[in-house]
Parts: sequence; structure tokens; C-alpha cells
Amino acid sequence: MKIDCSGLACPEPVLQTKKALEALPNDSILEVVVDNLASKENVVRFAQNGGFEARVEAMADGKTLVSIIKGFTCKVLSEEKSEQFLDKTLFLKSNTVGEGELGAKLIVGFLKSALELPKIPKRIICVNTAVYLTTADENSPIIEVLQALEAKGVEIYSCGVCLEFYGVSEKLKVGKIGNAYGTIEMLFGGEGTISL
Repeated sequence: MKIDCSGLACPEPVLQTKKALEALPNDSILEVVVDNLASKENVVRFAQNGGFEARVEAMADGKTLVSIIKGFTCKVLSEEKSEQFLDKTLFLKSNTVGEGELGAKLIVGFLKSALELPKIPKRIICVNTAVYLTTADENSPIIEVLQALEAKGVEIYSCGVCLEFYGVSEKLKVGKIGNAYGTIEMLFGGEGTISL
């Protein structure tokens, strides 16, 4: 089965992939055509999180073909070390806490302080202008803090639509490109959400 998700806005490529996989019998291959980086990463991650193998192939017209193999696989699940994490999501809607220069210092201070807590949030989701945090200059203090959180195992996602809207998709330095479906799944799936 092949579906063309070219030109579809987030979260449609993931939703179309989900529906197609549900309709497809086991031991089948679903081919998904996408036309941007965010859609490619989101479809691949969705497939892998569902336990499917996903292969990526560049097409001649600048599009990408994602082949998802739906079948039986054998995996050895590793025991997740969750004692250091709260099953909470930190939802960031802005690159500051408050306004101006003080707000920019506060966001760095809050996230840096989180590194010292005995338990840290499992996930950080950046939407709207918060994507400027994950796309800041290499030498910016926020990049160092976010990289340290990621090194401790915190999953960091930046909204793909937001990255595209602000023209910073190619500048992502920390974390992965997220999508609306995955964000809602994380927000509703954990024990709670903290919003700054």
C-alpha cells in the first residue's frame, strides 16, 4: 500500500500513516511519501514507536519515501531507568519566562535548576516561540542546559509547524522535531504537565 502525504500539514502525515497501518494486515509494507523534513522525522518516529521497522529513501523530486514494515518482530525490551524521571511533561510556549532580557535569563535559570533536582521531567515540548530555545546559537547558555538535560535522558521535542513558521527548521541543535499527534499523546499519556 502506498499513500502520498505531500503537502499535508502536521499532524496529517502521522494520522494518515496511523490509519493506513491499522487497515493493513501483518507482514505488509506501507510506503509513505512526504515532502518535508518534519513529516519525514515524525512518520519515521511514529512507526518506530509502534514497533515497526522504517526505511527512508530520497526520491528524485525532492520527496522522501518512508517504507514501514508491518510484521512480527522479536525485541528484547531493556528495563527503563525511570527512578530519575517524573512522568511529567514540561510544556514550553515561549523562549522566555515573562518578558525581555529578564525573561530570557529566567528560562535558562529554571531549566538549569531542573538539572539539580533528584527527579526531572521525562519530556520537554517546545511550541510557538519556545522553538527559539532549541535553535539558539551554539554558544548560547540555553543550548548547553538543554544538551545537559538531553544527556540525562530527557526527551526534547520542537513543534515542526512552529519551526517552519519561524524559518528555523534547519537550525535545530537539540532534540527532535515533534508533531501535534505526538504532543497530544505525551500530554495526555503522562501523570501531568507543567507549563512555563
